[in-house]
Amino acid sequence: MNQQCTRKLSRTTVQRTLLRIGLRSRRLISAPMLTRVHRKKRRAFTLLHKHWTLEPWEKVAFSDESSFFTALERWALGIRRETPENKLPETIVGRQQGGGGSVLVWGMFSSHALGPVLPVEDDGVFQQDNVTCHVSKIVRAWFEEHDEEFQLLHWPPNFPDLNPCENLWEHLDRHIRQKDPPPRNLHELRDALLFSWSQMTVATFQAHTESMTRRLDVVLAARGGYSGYEIGGHNNVTRLCKLKLNKPNQIKKKP
Repeated sequence: MNQQCTRKLSRTTVQRTLLRIGLRSRRLISAPMLTRVHRKKRRAFTLLHKHWTLEPWEKVAFSDESSFFTALERWALGIRRETPENKLPETIVGRQQGGGGSVLVWGMFSSHALGPVLPVEDDGVFQQDNVTCHVSKIVRAWFEEHDEEFQLLHWPPNFPDLNPCENLWEHLDRHIRQKDPPPRNLHELRDALLFSWSQMTVATFQAHTESMTRRLDVVLAARGGYSGYEIGGHNNVTRLCKLKLNKPNQIKKKP
């Protein structure tokens, strides 16, 4: 840059100018890598379902799984300090040996109820992504055996931005992060996740179902590209302990 200017510019001047015009330093947004094939399949899905009104989407049971850590990743936190302050306790984030552990949860919901146990209607539709365990032979065989009870919604690869369950994970993560004190171990994290999930309001998950038509429009306009509905990635709070959510009425708040 200095070679193209009549005056030499310092790094500070450049940074100050960028800030003044609104260009701030930001982390890159994490999103699934989309190949040409992915874009083609995403666009095909939106074209197939673009005529769906809210009524058919209300019959879909959305599902997903996600991991939650007992502690924040260090890169997720940032401060501004002077160089000599690098040894002050308030400028240091503690790290548990081995990362502190995590809890993997699975959940589902429809516009009518919060799962995982849902009364499936005769013409109901079940949604799941393409993770390996979902597309195994035994799982496909089970769905084929029960195809008269409900329909399995064909889901294209790399399509988490269309799955409203991702929004529920983000909602759940915010609740866990707001707890003071935060969960200290996997047992407390598990209990906190189950209780917060059971307390989610009907309006919360219904609103995400109602957004499906808008999501399809955005992906279609982007010709199968990024929709802008990608979630910020809550997986900073993990993959040592697996668990399935119990029925909400089995969750009891600790005194």
